[in-house]
Amino acid sequence: MTNLIIAAHPDDEILGCGGIIKKYGKEEDFIVVIMTAGAEGRYANDMENVLRKNAEEANALIGTKELFFENFPNQKLETAVLSDITRSIEGYIAKFKPHRVFTHYAYDLNKDHQVLAEATFTAARPIVGQIVQEVYSYNVPSSTEWNMTDSAKMFMPNLFVDIRNEIDFKIEAMKKYPSECRAYPHPRSPEALRVHANYWGLTAGLEYAEPFKLIRKFGI
Repeated sequence: MTNLIIAAHPDDEILGCGGIIKKYGKEEDFIVVIMTAGAEGRYANDMENVLRKNAEEANALIGTKELFFENFPNQKLETAVLSDITRSIEGYIAKFKPHRVFTHYAYDLNKDHQVLAEATFTAARPIVGQIVQEVYSYNVPSSTEWNMTDSAKMFMPNLFVDIRNEIDFKIEAMKKYPSECRAYPHPRSPEALRVHANYWGLTAGLEYAEPFKLIRKFGI
């Protein structure tokens, strides 16, 4: 079975899905697509190559089968043509024929995450002949929980994956992005990532868990 993970920035894929990639990567294929270089507007241009190398190392550690990069504008996805982003995602769906697609939560604080969620939902819309059978949103610490303007838009997961055996690998994979890690108590610190996974685990009777929100599923 093939899973397609759509991420806005280098590190989002590990923060949101690092646990499930490590847990199921030997049984299923995980394809990761990072839609921006992650440097524009934040770092000098030469950081694009650094972040790409970080992504390659992180995903190799966690067990991603294939990793791809697009070049949409970082922190400015709303300036891109939405249909262009959607067509890019549709291309990966047509190529890899994923059973499941994972993307950002539609109400994350980060605008790039919001735009990419909309584009992914559109690419995986329930048209006749749609390949994708399940669509999920994942949680990105330091973005998903920071949009607290409307309680109705808070992330409420309905799927919890036990990652008690994978949490250490997820944290080590995140450390491959030294520029994106922060000191505790920032949500992207190694300590906070463990606490975060512990919190979601406790809500589901587990020690550590990765949370997801099922957006759409066809069939039982």
